[in-house]
Amino acid sequence: MNTTNNLHFGLAQPSWNSTYLSAVAGAAHYFGLKYSAPSFFVESGYFAAINIQSDLKPCGPYCWNHSPIAQNLESMGIRVNWLHSPFDCQSSDYRKHMLEQICSCDADTVVCMVGLEFQLLRHRDETKLSFTLPWGPEVPTCVHELSFVDLLAGNYFPGLAWFTLTPSTAIPQRTRVRNSIGCAVELTMQSKRSEVSEYYFGSNAWEHWATKLESGTYDKHGHWWSSMVWSEARQQAAEYFRTEWIGPTEIGKELSTKLADISSSIIESTTKEISDSERAEFIRQAQAVNAELCQHLETCRHFLNADIQNSTEPSDARTTDSRT
Repeated sequence: MNTTNNLHFGLAQPSWNSTYLSAVAGAAHYFGLKYSAPSFFVESGYFAAINIQSDLKPCGPYCWNHSPIAQNLESMGIRVNWLHSPFDCQSSDYRKHMLEQICSCDADTVVCMVGLEFQLLRHRDETKLSFTLPWGPEVPTCVHELSFVDLLAGNYFPGLAWFTLTPSTAIPQRTRVRNSIGCAVELTMQSKRSEVSEYYFGSNAWEHWATKLESGTYDKHGHWWSSMVWSEARQQAAEYFRTEWIGPTEIGKELSTKLADISSSIIESTTKEISDSERAEFIRQAQAVNAELCQHLETCRHFLNADIQNSTEPSDARTTDSRT
């Protein structure tokens, strides 16, 4: 096994509620990409996602297919590549294979651990791995260090997954935004759900969320955490369409207002003094505005399609690596 030291001490993750996107943003900054926080949420399409676990457990914001988001991130200049293994993810062979792949990565590749949070690998030596701490050292869901012994023994989290982040070539901004808006429309309208799945995504998620709150039997912490993640995504997007939107001002204002309203309603549902039925009503308010949002996103996509056909755009200068 190659145990050559791998130092990424310059890596840091923003303290966003979405640690998936904060991990991507940390790697992007390391590679010299100059994007704002709202840009990551909108141009990736993440702002339109919503995933709710059946009992509102806090795993909802994590356990869903991020592939459409990763495709848009690659268009922004950062490629996500999951590490795979032919072995069962609960086996020692799997953990050994993962560690071998991690240790084979060069200094130009950033590795992300998927445990209870998404955390970037800052340092690797002959005995352990050290990670970024997006919320500081006091938060128990984040791992500071993981020894090879504990990793191979499965002492921390037997099903640990990993992906790498490397630079890619960004496409022009207008095309990038058009694609992300198209992705957002699909995420917003998605309603298919496997009968064996314990998760609800897209339009089904809102309804299940409200219904579960009305029942009074749900994970209180999970409701709060889902609210923190999904409200953050909409609030960041509201800022984007208010300050960074490249299209007609009126479209941007309308999208910003709708997204801010959704975010606000979700946050209101976490107020401690209200009843479960009142919490559900706030989620239903967010659901109703979200249905209107989808129509505005379609208008936005049509504008971008026409605009791209009538213009020529240069490559995005933000792909420059500041380390060179």
